[in-house]
Amino acid sequence: MEYIELEVIDVESTQTPSEAFALIVREKEGEKEMTIVIGLQEARTLVLLINKIQTRRPGTHELFKNFMEHSDYKLSNVTIYHYGEGVFYAHLLLQNDTVTFELDARTSDAIAIALLMEAPIFIRKDIFEKLAVLPRKEETKLEDFNPEIDLQPEELELYIENKLQEMPLKELEHLLQGAIDSEDFELASKIHDEINGRKA
Repeated sequence: MEYIELEVIDVESTQTPSEAFALIVREKEGEKEMTIVIGLQEARTLVLLINKIQTRRPGTHELFKNFMEHSDYKLSNVTIYHYGEGVFYAHLLLQNDTVTFELDARTSDAIAIALLMEAPIFIRKDIFEKLAVLPRKEETKLEDFNPEIDLQPEELELYIENKLQEMPLKELEHLLQGAIDSEDFELASKIHDEINGRKA
């Protein structure tokens, strides 16, 4: 079975239903893109991860990541291995020095954990070729650096402020709820000020 490596591009609103969002992924060695429909809460989480904004308190995915690291397990990769009736199926390949096993997961959760743990994401080639489309004209790529590592505290604050200024209003509103859910009230306050500034 052949597989294609994916990179995460963006999260976008869909027309209907109102609680549905589109996670855009693209083949790493090509130009074709594919959409995975996700829910509101999943969209909030992925917006935080895609924009590399660290919350003050760990969410569910951060908790899983921290547990795996303390248990000496490594996430080798995430694989989307099946698609049926509009639903994608994924698993995590976990391993330590002696054990390797697959853990079934919702695709949105698997991708979120892969982003957190910097693990590659794969999809079966036949699934991707069936659903992939030509790229959009406007694209947003993940940056190649990790601001938490590469920036000093004062530079990180400026980086976050610039990120917030670049984001569309709708995306900011979803990010605000994600920050509140994560109990990161300092970040929520910054997002709230940015939203109010635009509305004024």
